[in-house]
Order: sequence, then structure tokens, then C-alpha cells
Amino acid sequence: MPSAYRNGLPMTETSKFVDWLATTLHQAGTRRAFGVPGGGSSLDLIAALRNAGIETTVTAREDAAIMMAGVSGVLGDAPGVAFTTKGPGLASGANGLACAALDRLPVLLISEAFEPGELGYLSHQMFDQNEFAGPLLRQANSSYVTADVQGVSTWLADALGTPHKPGVMLPNSRDYGVAAPDQPSPNAVPAGATAAQSSLAPVARAIAEAKRPIIVVGLGAARRAVTPALRAFAQTLGAPVLCTYMAKGCVADDHPQFAGIFTGGAIEQSCVNDADLIVLVGLDPVELIRKPWPYDIPVVDLNEVVHSPHYIEPQWRVVANLAHTLSALEPLITPSEWTNEAIGKHRERFLNGMTIPPGNGQGATTGSENNAGVGSTEVVTRAAAAFTNADGALPRLAVDAGAHMFSACAFWPCHAERDLLISNGLATMGFALPAGLAAAVHDPKRGAVAMTGDGGVLMCLGELKTAAQTQANLTTIVFNDGRLSLIDIKRQERQMSDMGMSWDRPDFATIARGFGHTAWQAKDSRELAEALDEASHLEGPKLIDVWIDSAGYSDQLKALRG
Repeated sequence: MPSAYRNGLPMTETSKFVDWLATTLHQAGTRRAFGVPGGGSSLDLIAALRNAGIETTVTAREDAAIMMAGVSGVLGDAPGVAFTTKGPGLASGANGLACAALDRLPVLLISEAFEPGELGYLSHQMFDQNEFAGPLLRQANSSYVTADVQGVSTWLADALGTPHKPGVMLPNSRDYGVAAPDQPSPNAVPAGATAAQSSLAPVARAIAEAKRPIIVVGLGAARRAVTPALRAFAQTLGAPVLCTYMAKGCVADDHPQFAGIFTGGAIEQSCVNDADLIVLVGLDPVELIRKPWPYDIPVVDLNEVVHSPHYIEPQWRVVANLAHTLSALEPLITPSEWTNEAIGKHRERFLNGMTIPPGNGQGATTGSENNAGVGSTEVVTRAAAAFTNADGALPRLAVDAGAHMFSACAFWPCHAERDLLISNGLATMGFALPAGLAAAVHDPKRGAVAMTGDGGVLMCLGELKTAAQTQANLTTIVFNDGRLSLIDIKRQERQMSDMGMSWDRPDFATIARGFGHTAWQAKDSRELAEALDEASHLEGPKLIDVWIDSAGYSDQLKALRG
């Protein structure tokens, strides 16, 4: 346990506990924490974290802090840490906690709590914090932990042993009477668990007997510990690989077996319908769109979790350590009948369906603006070219929910797992800027690009302050079309009036300069090219406000989802 003094002052029971907690988190690999503190025990926590060597960043909003902590945890293979004050602070973090739960982010959320003696008379800012957060945690097979050494030790062991473990709320006083930990989820397997040979044999036989199998990779496989075994398995099988958004890069985009993105929609159906077996590797159904499973092809499910509910009931299932399972299966399978030429045609069909031709000249009409802007495909491809360095490396890309995500995810080259950061479980707006910021401070030399719509960035504008405060090597590209494009498409399909879906385009470049960013506004292709060229040669926080022609979004959405 920690010493009885810090900085020459006697330590309270709370400060002793958070001192132990900070040391334990540092030993587990945590190097950064994010949040908005209150005036109570969160100040003790920040002091303890800093003393333990964990950098703390005060953010503008609590929900963004939890997203940053989750991304930091994913990239660092360690628990992400966020902190809030009680009452309104925790309430403000709700969307971040939902993001942690549904996007499977390993976050330890440390909230201040009400003193037991206050509960008999207090109503100011008071609500049942456990009941507030509980449904999200239970939905994600997570749990509360007691705020003591035993409770936190139990949670850390579980979180480190189960990489998909999502957020946990911890009121940080040892005697606040929070619920004891739930039993570990029976659906998850311990980190080192291997499949019995008897369970692998029928799976290997099914894969070996298939003539044209395909591989669908999900976020459960998007880990450095799994990727090498996955790539060896895919190489031996010689089959097309479709990746979900969150698994993009597990097989590199430029690999001849990469066939595109899998969403459960229309654009991958040509490839899947050419197959006679679907091999799911780490697929989490939380990523799929809200449509029934469209295939009657036999399915093999290789995973570390039995997800329920699920779109399908597979014919074969192995629930064990994914890297071990893939490595054990690889020598037992034989090459399929697929050719690289056939796979390439499916990849080309996917990319063609996602391409918005330039110069449609039918952009959003808002106020006096008419036919203005650049197509989203052009923005992404130009940005990728501008930021590719001499070695072919790129910054990580963080993407927001919204119509721009289709081009961003399709055309930003990914070569490794988590080269693309996206909320595809909760699919929340306001994710890209916090996620990109966390990626940039995690790897300052590589940096990050955040692509967000104008609606998304309006939800987290305050984090431009955080980017400036940290001098993050982050370029934020705002797809500014003056509307909620994805929702507006659905409104137009229903032939309804505008209903407030559009507005005069804000000048985000001026706003960003006010926060201390280098910023540009680009209303056409020439201005975009100039801004990207300048931004790619600068470090620190930057923002490019791009006027977008949204004309192609509707066709792109139909091609993707049907």
C-alpha cells in the first residue's frame, strides 16, 4: 500500500486508495487518463495518477473524455481511464459510456460519489448513479466493482484477460456501498483458453471441403495479438476477406485477397453469394446494420465470445483464443478455388459502388449557397495522397457517424488493425474528434486525421480546446454541407419538408483559429489541394473546413445498404 504521506501532507483514506489505484493502473500499462474533474476526490485521483507517471488531460466534455480513454486503451492494450465529477458530470458522460459499452472499449470510468452521510438529506444534483449507468454496463456484460483493493484487482484481472471488456464505473471511495462485481460472463473465455482438438476437427473439415469459402473479419479480431495468425490463415486458404469497419486493416487494403467492407448490407452480397461457406473471425453483431441476415450459406463462427442476440446460428462454432484457434486450423486447411482475379473483381465492384463522381454540381442549397463544394470521395482520396509519407505510411484515421463515413472508410488506405477508428457499435456522432485526439497523443510522430461532418463537430467543438492544449498532431477535416445529410436523405425519400435539417454553413476555420489551430477553408478542389498540401507539412492541431457537394450521398447509401 502507499505511504502515509504525499508531498509532505497526511493522506486521507481516499487518497491512499487512489494512490494504490494509480500505481496498479500504471503497472497494467495505462499511461493516459482523460476527464473533467470535480472539486472532491477526483483532484486526489489526478494527483495520484500524475505521481504514478500517468498523464492526465482535462477535456471540455465528459462524454468525449470517455471516448478518448477508450481509444487510448485500445491502442495501448491497457485499461483506458476517464474521470468525472458526480451528478451532472457523470450524466454528461452517458454517451461516452454507451460508446465504451457498444464499441467494446476497455474503459475504467472513475466517478466521484456522494458521501453516505449526505444521502439522508441531499437532493441537489443527486440521483442513483449506479442505476443510471447499470443498464449500459449489464448490456455489455460488464459490472460494477467495489471501490476497494479487492474489487479493483478483480476488475483489472478480468479486463486484462478479456480484451473486449467494456466500461466499468467505479465511485472512488472505499465505503460508498456500490454493488459487488457480477460473476464473469459465461459467454467469454479466458485469454489463454484454447480449443480442444475434437472441436477443431469438424471445423477444419468443413473449411477444407468448401470450394469457395469467404472470410468475414470483425472487431474481435482487430488486435495485434490476432492479426498475424489471421493473415497466415487467410493466405493459406486463399479466400476473399471482407472486413467490418472496425476490423478494417486486419488484412491490408492493398492485399490481393481484400474484397471490401462487410456491413450486412447490399454491396457485399455479390461476393458472399459466390461463396459456399462463410468463416466469421471475431465478428461482433453489434456492427451490422438493422436488416435480417440475407444468406443461407453455411457459417463457421470463430470467436472468443458467444454473442446473444445474433443474426445467425452458425453450423460450427469455436469459442477460444482467436490467435490460437487460427494457428491450429491453418495447417489443417487447403487452398480454395478462388483466384486473385476473381477476388479483385469483387473489390473493384465495391470501390466503384462507393465512388462519388466529381463535379456533380448539385450540392446542397442552403440560403444563397447553390451547387457549391467538393465530393466526399475526392476529399478522402486527396487527403490520403497528401498525408502519405515517403515510406508509404499514413496517420491513423478517426471517422464520425454520418454520410461522409462511407467514402472515408472505403478510400482511406489501412494496412494494420485500428488504422481506422470508428464507432460502429453505438455509431455515435461526435466521436471522430475525440478519437483522433487520443490517437494523436498516443503516437505523436504518426499523428492522426479526424474526418467529421459539420453536425458531428458541432457536438464536440470544445475539444478543439483540448487539441490545442495538448498540441496534438491532429488534422480535423470537416465535411461541411450545412445539413444532417444522412437523415436528410431519409427525409427526402419520404417527401417531407426540410424540418430544420439544413442551415447556413458555419465558418469552422475561423472558429478553429480562435482555439489556436492553423486552419483553412476550402470551397473547391483547388483550395482543398492547397490546404491539404500545407497541412501535411505542419505539426500540431490543424483544421480544414471543406464545403461538400452532397449530391452523391443518396446513390452511395443505396449501393452500400440497398
